[in-house]
Amino acid sequence: MRIKFSLKTFVISSLFLILFSPTYPHLFGRFAARDSYYSHGYLIPFVVLYLVWRKRDKLKAIKPEPAFAGILILLFGIILHLLGGIFLKINFASYLAIPIVLLGMVLYFGGIKMAKELIFPIVFLIFMLPLPQVIIIGISFKLKILAAQIATFTVKIMGMPVNRSGSTIYYPGGFLLVGDPCSGLRSLISFLALGAIFTQFVRAKPWRKTILFLSAVPIAFLSNAARLVFLLWVSYIYGEKIALGFLHDFSGIMVFIIGFLGLIMISKILKCRLDGNIT
Repeated sequence: MRIKFSLKTFVISSLFLILFSPTYPHLFGRFAARDSYYSHGYLIPFVVLYLVWRKRDKLKAIKPEPAFAGILILLFGIILHLLGGIFLKINFASYLAIPIVLLGMVLYFGGIKMAKELIFPIVFLIFMLPLPQVIIIGISFKLKILAAQIATFTVKIMGMPVNRSGSTIYYPGGFLLVGDPCSGLRSLISFLALGAIFTQFVRAKPWRKTILFLSAVPIAFLSNAARLVFLLWVSYIYGEKIALGFLHDFSGIMVFIIGFLGLIMISKILKCRLDGNIT
């Protein structure tokens, strides 16, 4: 029975890979694009595989009991992919169809119990699905204005004479332009993914995990604002060339380090106990 189920899983997985083969080139193209907000996309499938592997003992203990509702979800995902992604050329439709089809497959061939165990890894795939460019542009514009406002307010309190016009911050002797890459959208997406993963490695009540996950939003904003404040001061004291050189890239790395430490701090405040053995 188990061998038959494994063989069936292999065949269905192969069909899944073939079904979405037209989607991979433009999906990977979004990952590899310059200043991509989804450069982490390559890592998501490996994270998902690891999350599934952690549940291997529970999955082995579940007797497959196919649920008919799964075929409806599966068909919906396939239609969404073929109609929206292939015929109408709406790439996001194909992206969104990936987790939908996977959920339908698991539910139809494995049953409700198996679907419950795999729901988080499947939903986590959303973090590798690039939003339409028009939405990215709109969100990025609003975020960079907000980031510039926060940074300007902060450095003014610290004593720096600055003025802001849109996303450009002027200081004596120069200015700092908050471009799309510095809007904070990349860190917001990454921190939400990190926050979601973090909830899988702590032992806590669901409401505490929800707060921990949502805390990734203010952490992303604050860490990005701190980076802009740092770059402003470096530009003001040492010049724009120094600020936009090595320190620009280094501060980007520090954003994620600070964010990760922020998540750990929030988890301690919420009294979430770290436990890597949770499955």
